[in-house]
Amino acid sequence: MTAVPTLRQRALLAREGIFNLRDLGGLPVEGGVIAPRRVLRGDALHRAGESVAVLRDLGVVRVLDLRDEVERKEEGVLEAEALEVQHHPVLDPRFPWADDEVEDPAELMAHRYREILTAFGPRFATALTALAEVACDTGRGAVAYHCAVGKDRTGLLTALLLGVLGADREVVVADYARSSAATAVQVSWLWSLGHPEGQVDDEELRTGMWSARPETMRATLEWLEVELGGFEGYLTDSGVSGDVIEALRATLVERDEGEARDAARG
Repeated sequence: MTAVPTLRQRALLAREGIFNLRDLGGLPVEGGVIAPRRVLRGDALHRAGESVAVLRDLGVVRVLDLRDEVERKEEGVLEAEALEVQHHPVLDPRFPWADDEVEDPAELMAHRYREILTAFGPRFATALTALAEVACDTGRGAVAYHCAVGKDRTGLLTALLLGVLGADREVVVADYARSSAATAVQVSWLWSLGHPEGQVDDEELRTGMWSARPETMRATLEWLEVELGGFEGYLTDSGVSGDVIEALRATLVERDEGEARDAARG
């Protein structure tokens, strides 16, 4: 399967500070793999200017902006002809990422993710339902969603989607951890522009708020299973209807070509 975006498309996105856009197509889930060019996760799509052409080439027709109102006011929003941009803030502007009571920096993000999932379930449910409206319409196009960095809010929504589609826990963990490389590049880009958020040291990238450690997502998923009833239980309790969940499973999953060939050989 050809990588999406392609190298050329990645270069166009990178010129405008977008480093973490990727198609979920091809990821293994229960019954096969996610169909390509239906759902894309990303970072900072509000920066897209000329690179909006990449989104159009990838078939994106709806973009979900998961940032809060303050971020949108200060950093801007995506405006592009033929692209429907919806605002689905999954956190309050006042949500504190730092916490002096967490002594081990490596534990901070897992702690924060637990707080986010506990407090903002209905918001994730609304975003997932908006995603499904496009993703489940096979003739409509693709949906992309993003936050600022593309690893925390975007990462949690992706984990919920992959989980309800029956992805193995380590598939969810590996997809989350892929953001670590893009985050390092994004920090360097911000630093080159003199942006305050670019002043991040190596330790912060490895274990702090800018990190995307496999251990962080693994701990989050274990907690979600034990404390919140797993993916389907959590989403149902948060307001996602059973029809939406069934539609996601029925329309986003396609049989893996390799498995199909093996089955045909008998």
